[in-house]
Amino acid sequence: MDKITKNYIKCTKISINTGGQRIDNFLLKTIKGAPRSLIYKVIRDGQVRVNSKRVKPSYRLVSQDIVRIPPISPLTKEISKNDKFLENIGEYIIFENNDFLVIDKPAGLSVHGGTNVKYDIISSLKKLKNNTDIAPVNRLDRNTSGCMLVAKNYHSAKDLGNCFRTNQVKKSYKALLSGKLAESEIKVNSPLKIDKRKNNGSIFVDKSGKHALTTFYVEKYITDYTLVDVSIKTGRTHQIRVHSSSIKHPICGDTKYGDKIVNLELRKIGLNRIFLHSSNLSFYYNKHYNFQSPLPNDLTILIDNLENEI
Repeated sequence: MDKITKNYIKCTKISINTGGQRIDNFLLKTIKGAPRSLIYKVIRDGQVRVNSKRVKPSYRLVSQDIVRIPPISPLTKEISKNDKFLENIGEYIIFENNDFLVIDKPAGLSVHGGTNVKYDIISSLKKLKNNTDIAPVNRLDRNTSGCMLVAKNYHSAKDLGNCFRTNQVKKSYKALLSGKLAESEIKVNSPLKIDKRKNNGSIFVDKSGKHALTTFYVEKYITDYTLVDVSIKTGRTHQIRVHSSSIKHPICGDTKYGDKIVNLELRKIGLNRIFLHSSNLSFYYNKHYNFQSPLPNDLTILIDNLENEI
């Protein structure tokens, strides 16, 4: 192991005994204490080089490979999503006018404040914009990412809220489901109801519940999983999560309605939250608007890892 430039702390030559393992697993063992998400980030950003070339997290090392490792110490920590959002909030605003703004919400941040919530999106925006009238029009769960609409005044909040209530908004999501869907398109038209027997906000399918319609479109199969586009005509709490679970194909990473064994296996290759992303939001408000959000890095990395697994 030789010291090199100030930009990299070490180069490592892979031995016969070390060869055969994936680069992400090798780095996790080599850099003790570094979070898995950070390991994937430095690989994805090209900071880790094998034989002077960029590699994917799924790359399997061979004997005599030279691995160049950036300066990550056991004490290195990523900037928290909360702090990053507050410091760079402008980067998350997809669009803004006098009436509303659209946020590309990162996973891990709550929309509203509450118990054990240090920061939340709405409070942060109110402070940034010096506007106490800011209010969410649609809400995303804490660990769901993607397009979120926020009103900037009372009138826009009322009018845009009415668009959602009367189903004049097109909402599309990306999700990774456990198992392979048998058909390319599956509609789930099942009413949903709050389970008052539980205190954790659980929702379940019940004929006495509120109408809910979800359509799953297969984008592609990835090993034993299905990447889908999801369209919802209603906006019930946990609608996509409960409907996918009701057809025995729960969303990967869903700790409330999902498969514990599947979640555990996917956590080993980098999925640390629910694989659900609000990818498209379109509506009419004086004119037609259409907003898109690409899959964030943590979810694209997971797909890469699944597609390259041997």
